[in-house]
Amino acid sequence: MPDPEGLLLVGRIANPDGMIKTAGNWTHLPLPSGAELVRSITDASLGEVVDLSQPLDAAVAVGGRKMSPRPLVAVSVAVRSLEGAKAKLAKEHKLVDGPNGSTFVQGVSLGKSSGEDGEADDDDAEGCLLSPAPVGARLVCGERHAVDALAPYLARTMTRQKWPADVHLELRFGPVRDTVNMARSQLPILARTLLGANSPAIHNLLDGAVGEAADFVSDANRMTLDMNVGDKGVETTSRIDYAHATSLLAKLAVSERNQDGPPPPAFLHLPGETDLAFYGRGADPKLFDHPRELLGAAFVEAAGDSGMPESEKKALKELVADRMLTVFTGASVYGKGYDAAAVAKALSARQSVKPDNLAAEDEATRVLAEQVVGWHLTQVSDPIAKVGPVLKDWSALWNRPAFAKWAKKQASSKMLAQMRIAPMPAGVTLPKESVHLEIVVPRTDIEVPPPAPSRAGAKAPAAKKVTRKPVTMHVFAIPDQGATWIGFGLDGKLVAQKAAASLSTAPATDTLGEKTAMVESLRSSKTTGAALVTLRGLLVFGALGGSERSPFSSLAMLPSKGATPITLTSTVEGPTPSAAEGASVATIKVPRSTIDDLVKLFMLELSR
Repeated sequence: MPDPEGLLLVGRIANPDGMIKTAGNWTHLPLPSGAELVRSITDASLGEVVDLSQPLDAAVAVGGRKMSPRPLVAVSVAVRSLEGAKAKLAKEHKLVDGPNGSTFVQGVSLGKSSGEDGEADDDDAEGCLLSPAPVGARLVCGERHAVDALAPYLARTMTRQKWPADVHLELRFGPVRDTVNMARSQLPILARTLLGANSPAIHNLLDGAVGEAADFVSDANRMTLDMNVGDKGVETTSRIDYAHATSLLAKLAVSERNQDGPPPPAFLHLPGETDLAFYGRGADPKLFDHPRELLGAAFVEAAGDSGMPESEKKALKELVADRMLTVFTGASVYGKGYDAAAVAKALSARQSVKPDNLAAEDEATRVLAEQVVGWHLTQVSDPIAKVGPVLKDWSALWNRPAFAKWAKKQASSKMLAQMRIAPMPAGVTLPKESVHLEIVVPRTDIEVPPPAPSRAGAKAPAAKKVTRKPVTMHVFAIPDQGATWIGFGLDGKLVAQKAAASLSTAPATDTLGEKTAMVESLRSSKTTGAALVTLRGLLVFGALGGSERSPFSSLAMLPSKGATPITLTSTVEGPTPSAAEGASVATIKVPRSTIDDLVKLFMLELSR
């Protein structure tokens, strides 16, 4: 059978029973079988006849009219025997002969609530079609109008499809293009209404965002996702085929063609305790000209609405849109991490604070936050001669009399942030061209409730105010053989130390590249970009809660201590008949050790 009209999405689980068995091996728990899951969703008779060792297929199509589309959703599953299924289903359901040797099974509940009168329309009534298939028979279930439209395809055509994956999803953009294009002129108006935006610059920004989404739908032919699940872990590959390249996303994707290769040296030279990192090859800076114009105009207009003088608006736009944003359009490397010992020390100090000491608790929380935020490093391809002056000019602009006067009108002088170019932290040696921008953000005082009067009728003591220490953000620009590291964090010395260790001239000890287990798959691959993230890097933010029972406190009890990374790699393939402009491919690998950590963490949380 040909593909049904408006086919939007198809999906398959190749062996549901096998996936449940694998999940059971991961968790070491007796999980329910596929038949038991079916019975819990529908009824006992369906659970007795389905065979979930064979593929479970699903399809979604767009029906109805263009101005009022209607989703059609149906699921197809194999049965052990056509005649045996009829006999068992007839005990609980009414069977009606259908076309081409098929049989309608009426009265099947798929968890859909009925209407107010307790009965659904015929088109909305749920049921299944028991249909012969090229091999055996299939049970296709859904609302009646969806089953009528999709059953021939699911039973006779999709069963012949072969995909080398445990799970396969395929999204086709064609059926929604007309709807998206018709809505293209209306969506910006709706967005403006919802956001209450009245400025021309914001209107242009919203129009551009909606236009970009519509162009992407026109550019892309299809998007597929294939997942393989096994004892070694989970590997998922997504692919987007582009027929055209008019949207920014499509242009960025196909522009990276022929730029694949091993990870850049700066990526491998990141500190060994990096818990989140990525790199990209960059793109043509001209591709970002229009987005920068839109963002710059919106930025300036927002500043103008707050009464900023015209001269300062011009300086701000030039600094943000014309200089700062252009720094991040080329090849880049990013890494972040934290000092585990410092976090543990700060967390212990906070937990030891007496419950009624608000001032000490607040200060302990500030110190803990400094360490949780950790260090962040980004290497950009621009030289220090371009990047360093951006930081200096931020400080100069912030302290210009006209700008400072305007800023003080937006906040009291006591609560106004301060910027300055500061000396390098003591004990850290960085290249002499390095720049250190310090941003000090004041915090409101704490009002400590007074103690209760010592005796009845006594005058209550006055409440006390405790001055809180400000939060200080440190931003560094550090030269490295023609490129520049931009580092930031709340602990200036920590950031400076990690930046110094990441310089190409620093010893290659305790680096990300040295820990081959973490980057082995990346080192040997040829990619246009890649990323890694660890469980420990995500759980550290739970330390801010301060609880001894937070997920962060469980890290030491995990088999791999949350240190094994999940990796993502991206490549670009050349033109094919189904992708005239090429295809972007991304692969995510979740190793078994990470899954074991997640399972252990889940069990620990359940036991609390």
